Order: sequence, then C-alpha cells, then structure tokens
Amino acid sequence: MKTAFFLLLSSLVLSACSTMQERNIVQTGENSYEIKKNNSSYSGPEVLQREITREARKFCRSLDKKMHIIAVHETRPPFTGSKTPNAEIKFECVSKTHL
Repeated sequence: MKTAFFLLLSSLVLSACSTMQERNIVQTGENSYEIKKNNSSYSGPEVLQREITREARKFCRSLDKKMHIIAVHETRPPFTGSKTPNAEIKFECVSKTHL
C-alpha cells in the first residue's frame, strides 16, 4: 500500500514539474509564442538565451514543426532596478517544409 501511494505521489510531482515548464511558453498568435526566463544566479549573458532557445525548439518539435525566431531580448546585470538577468524569445512554430 505504501509503495502504491509513493508511486502515485511521485508521478503527480513529476507531471506538475513538466506542466510548470510548459507554462513558460505563452501563445501570442496562431503559430507564434513567447518564452521568458530569469535567473538570480548570473552565470553569463548567453546561458539564459541558450536555455530558452532549447525549450522553444523542443516545444516546436513536440508539434512536429520547426522553430523560427522572430525576436530576442536580453537584459544583463548590472542594470537599473534589478540584478537578475532576463531573457526573452518571440518565435513561431512553422511546418518543416516552410523554411
């Protein structure tokens, strides 16, 4: 009984993690999306950008489409108001034959 409960609880936790990751991606149009991420530990200007680009590419692959970047925005410390780096990508998922 305890094993069944542990397995059920583990699967709920893992599914919640994947759902929260998908919530970073916001649909802004028919095939266009936006993903934003910030990180309090500054590990370099390109790190966040690579992470969200990878997430966007993975998302488009899950739709059996290809990612096309529309815009990239990044803020790096030090800048006024915060010391947390932010990265944002606006992208679209297009058919593989489109590009």
